Amino acid sequence: MSVQASPSRPAAKSIGAAFVDIVLTLVILVVVLLSFLIAPLLALAVAYLVYAVLRPRGKRKAAPAAGGGGGPAGPAGPAHGFGAGTAT
Repeated sequence: MSVQASPSRPAAKSIGAAFVDIVLTLVILVVVLLSFLIAPLLALAVAYLVYAVLRPRGKRKAAPAAGGGGGPAGPAGPAHGFGAGTAT
């Protein structure tokens, strides 16, 4: 019985090609990882922009009226809310 001492398979890649494959794999890994980290932030930003553009103007805070306006309501406007009192 004879045994052949040849290698089981020939070398398929050189050292340079293996190094390029490793670098390419790492670059793909970093790009995919960053995309998974950045995508939720982009989605939140787009959602906020859509909300800010599409919300009704009536719900936005109105600018305070110019001028003091004394009287029973006071300079800040009509009294309402907690502590406004019920006496007229």
